[in-house]
Amino acid sequence: MTGIITTEYVDGTDFSTPKVLFKYRDWDNHFHKSILLENRIYLSPPRDFEDKMDCNLPEEFPSKNELYDIFLGKSKKKNPTGTRQTHRAFARYWSKKSPLANRQELNRLISEFNDEFNERFGILSVTADCSNEDMWKKYGNDSQGICIGFDTEKLFGVVGGGGEVVYEDKLPVIDFINDDFKTKHVKNIFFKEKSWEYEKEYRLHKFWKDNPSSEDRNIAMPEGCILKVILGKNISEENKNEITKIMNEKYPKAEITNMPNG
Repeated sequence: MTGIITTEYVDGTDFSTPKVLFKYRDWDNHFHKSILLENRIYLSPPRDFEDKMDCNLPEEFPSKNELYDIFLGKSKKKNPTGTRQTHRAFARYWSKKSPLANRQELNRLISEFNDEFNERFGILSVTADCSNEDMWKKYGNDSQGICIGFDTEKLFGVVGGGGEVVYEDKLPVIDFINDDFKTKHVKNIFFKEKSWEYEKEYRLHKFWKDNPSSEDRNIAMPEGCILKVILGKNISEENKNEITKIMNEKYPKAEITNMPNG
């Protein structure tokens, strides 16, 4: 099954993605087996990622002078008939009282927000490349594991939102004042450093209204979502037989193939 389909970010931005997306798994890791044993995918909190900059981009906040100008503009917009003295007094007061003017308070609020974000946000990382030797080594237990191919449309359908990761030499900075919510979201979730480019990552994500349990993060996939399983070239005969049995019993229409040449 090959080709391209068009889907969209959770905010409505269209992008193209392969019809099949893949995830490398280590069959000797009990938790990695749940995809095949339970037909479920796990959406991880960003704090579990190896890359500590992932979903944790630096933010740029306004200076004191910029804060004054921001509140001056707000006063003029809110009270267009006000005097110059009234606008200036408003700007002086709020540029000092705003949490943005107190670095200690600001850091506290950011820390609280990040904690809440990690508690309620989940990501599934997948890739367009099932032939990458580096990926097989890092995520497929040095080619002793497997690579699972998913029907992209069904996968996005059950989770809801996602997109393609963009790799840059220098990560973007989130402009707290001037970036709208959509821009902040896309920057923070879909940008990674160039050193990770080999992963060719797509990611699906979900934000829960309340803090999800581990069970909530394990999302059931629809029938036919798993299209194939690729066996690593170094997989043991025991694991190969176990996987083949599971596939025949639970996913009889899915393919079982050997690791392609990189």
